Amino acid sequence: MKLLTWNINHRTFNKIIPYHMAKAIASLTPDVIVLTEYVPGSSHQRFIEQLDSYGFTHHVISKRALKENQVFIVANTTLESGNILAPTNIEKSVPSNALHVRLPQKDLDILGLRVPINKLKIKRKNWDWIMTIAAEHRDRPFVIIGDFNTDPEYQPSKCGDRISQLVDEGWQHAMPKSGASYWDIKTGNGKRLDHAFISRHFDVLGAKYITSSGSYVFAGNKSEAMSDHAVLLIEINIKSGDQL
Repeated sequence: MKLLTWNINHRTFNKIIPYHMAKAIASLTPDVIVLTEYVPGSSHQRFIEQLDSYGFTHHVISKRALKENQVFIVANTTLESGNILAPTNIEKSVPSNALHVRLPQKDLDILGLRVPINKLKIKRKNWDWIMTIAAEHRDRPFVIIGDFNTDPEYQPSKCGDRISQLVDEGWQHAMPKSGASYWDIKTGNGKRLDHAFISRHFDVLGAKYITSSGSYVFAGNKSEAMSDHAVLLIEINIKSGDQL
């Protein structure tokens, strides 16, 4: 199974989705698509219809919040809304930036999210919640995926240590061997901000950041780039019972 996550750079605005974005995503042949920093604007319905035409006929979006981003999850198999809700007492941007879904035909739960970065105190509290959810759900087939706004090289004050803590707790970090998912505007340095954490029930077969594929430019400084983040594409396979 292939899972794709991508921050599409709406930045809380109702941006027009590029007409070719659905086709570009479909060209990577994912089974599940987790779009973060998504705002459903005037092109949302057209985008859904285009995704439907490529076989992504199931979709769930996080609860709408005025002037906030959302998470949009699309799949080629049945999706059900899950019961994990982000806390409302951290900051107003947190609830709409998290979405839990279940894939009943795959016996898989996915928590898609984007960690807001407006204040470090809020970011750390958001991570506290993620760690709690991870501890509660590590014993079932589960994937936590999205834009964590955290590079593994960050200092603990910026939550860089949380990534290794998740690994220590038994989660597999599907980290690409090379590349970055975001480039600092001031320095141009690459950052690995988009991640996927996989429960022990799966083998991780591959992970890569994709900035371009064929004629499609997903990220970069070229004018045709669709976002400022690269796509993270991972491939996983369920283990047999005697491997767990």
